[in-house]
Amino acid sequence: MAKVVFVGLEQFAASQIGRVLVLDSHSIEQKPHDATLQDLIEADIVFAGGEPAYYLSLLRLVRTARPSIPFVVVTRMPETTAWLDALEAGATDYCSAPFDIRQIRWLMESALPRRALPQQMYAAA
Repeated sequence: MAKVVFVGLEQFAASQIGRVLVLDSHSIEQKPHDATLQDLIEADIVFAGGEPAYYLSLLRLVRTARPSIPFVVVTRMPETTAWLDALEAGATDYCSAPFDIRQIRWLMESALPRRALPQQMYAAA
């Protein structure tokens, strides 16, 4: 079971993703846009959404404080530039709506083992 923190997610996205994670026995905490760095670095995985400037700023803070935390960007914007910007900034993955149960489970299964990788792997570009 992992501690999952949602920050900046739209309510609909949070409920869709959260439903799957709860079924798989993960704990979920929803944090407001003004979440502190401490709220995020205590998580096993962070799912962040909102405007690109917002989640990229959070991503850089998390990568600086604790680079090994998997950080998944969740958005309704499937544009290639947003996807590339997130991954180049150090996001573990990028997920755009609509969400599928298999996709959410795959994100968790692939992201959580990355916590053990060396911190240099997550250095921001």
